[in-house]
Amino acid sequence: MINLINLEKTESTNTYAKALLKSGEPLRPFTVVFAREQTKGRGRLKRTWESKKGDSLCMSLILSDTANPSITLLSALGVHKALREFYPMLQIKWPNDIIADNKKLCGILTEGTESGTVVGIGINLNQTEFCDEISRKATSLKLLTSNTYSAKELCKKVAKSVFETIEAHKSQLTKEALEEYTSLCANLGKEVLWQDKKGIAQGISPDGSLIVKTQEGEEEIRFGEVFVNGIY
Repeated sequence: MINLINLEKTESTNTYAKALLKSGEPLRPFTVVFAREQTKGRGRLKRTWESKKGDSLCMSLILSDTANPSITLLSALGVHKALREFYPMLQIKWPNDIIADNKKLCGILTEGTESGTVVGIGINLNQTEFCDEISRKATSLKLLTSNTYSAKELCKKVAKSVFETIEAHKSQLTKEALEEYTSLCANLGKEVLWQDKKGIAQGISPDGSLIVKTQEGEEEIRFGEVFVNGIY
């Protein structure tokens, strides 16, 4: 049973969720923070996440687990399972972006605290246009399917799927989870660029790192920004 904390407006659902963890207030299992509007939403690498009221799904799951790379990848699997019902041709761009037609549909931001982990999920729902900066890189469920979606109802569906996925694999990237993730990963077989290096993405390691073949040999990318040729 999802314990939904329903907010009309907040700066960031992740910030709100981390404050709850820090307060020490007992939290029911499967707690998720949902906001109809975020004023200071954040993505990975401190990027701003656009989230106008009614356009986006802004939510954060609160976990008792310590943050680890497996949580990030398992969360992406859980979101993918929930959303592919609406649009089956979804992929995951390592480590945790959900993409469709080489454009970003969903971003996930995992943040650890001393008391647990917060998984922030931002999904483009009902946008039909984006600002110039991201217009060629972003898409929404409405653009993909021509349907309009309820953020609150989809929040419950996504939260249930992510919690179940993490529980099923006991917060670890099991062999089965790794195989499923690998089958969905859009990076593999493509040229990727990170820092001042480039290579061909070959696979995902058991710890969730991206394995890349370069001219100098094989490398594993554990974190950071990775650009994929033909995607973003």
